[in-house]
Amino acid sequence: MPFINVKVIENQITLEKKKELVAELTDLIVNVMGREREYTVITIDELKEYQWAIGGVTLDESSNKEIAVFVNIKVSKGTTNPDEMNTMIKAIKELIVRILGNSAITNYVVIDELNPDGWGFDGISMTERNKMEQ
Repeated sequence: MPFINVKVIENQITLEKKKELVAELTDLIVNVMGREREYTVITIDELKEYQWAIGGVTLDESSNKEIAVFVNIKVSKGTTNPDEMNTMIKAIKELIVRILGNSAITNYVVIDELNPDGWGFDGISMTERNKMEQ
């Protein structure tokens, strides 16, 4: 049941590209991390250029006009191994380049492993959900 949040700069990416990114990120979650498609949630947040800074300089002040992308994946601790995480990070970079173009300086991927007691959905923690499934 991963939760993925994508942050981009407002008006840098078309609606069609956002939909393509969501579809292909979902495919990666399913194929690389072995998660269930129907429980994969992806949100996209758009930030203003002044809300993103690199090296202390906001993008509205910077001459760097690459597409900025931040992908944060949240999964339960212990459900993903280091090889899967490495493969996922590399695959997301390739996906960003293919769909949006090269953004080497301004793209980031973070995979957070959360304590299954501290998160869940539909009012049930992941620990309790795992007990119910056994």
